[in-house]
Amino acid sequence: MDEEQLMREATALLLTNRGAKVTKTATLDEALVELGSRTFDVAVIDLSSSSARCAEILQKMRAHGNAPQRVIVTTNQPLPRHESAEIADVIVKPYPFERLLDAVFGARATRRAAPRSGVFPLVRRITANRRTAQARRGRV
Repeated sequence: MDEEQLMREATALLLTNRGAKVTKTATLDEALVELGSRTFDVAVIDLSSSSARCAEILQKMRAHGNAPQRVIVTTNQPLPRHESAEIADVIVKPYPFERLLDAVFGARATRRAAPRSGVFPLVRRITANRRTAQARRGRV
């Protein structure tokens, strides 16, 4: 759940590219609707300064039914100790995406093979073509 659309989209894309099934929501009300119909392993909650306190959000999620097994919170400032007791991880912004991957997938996340980009084979092909062209010039 993240109110900033660009960050929500980027985070969803990052997690989807690593094999996660992602449901994006912008508000707590949207998240509660999703929790009512599905079970989630992990919830990533972005707390802005205007958000409800984390304890209140967790209480509403539990009251609504299918609370996620693990909750990860991203925030601009560290949470008080009493609020972070039930949270798997608190990530203070700005954070590198690898930090979020580690929190969601575990410490092996950054070591897992990421999907291959189409750029590297193209670079190898261009390099090979240059070598071929140089070899031809040397023969002529």
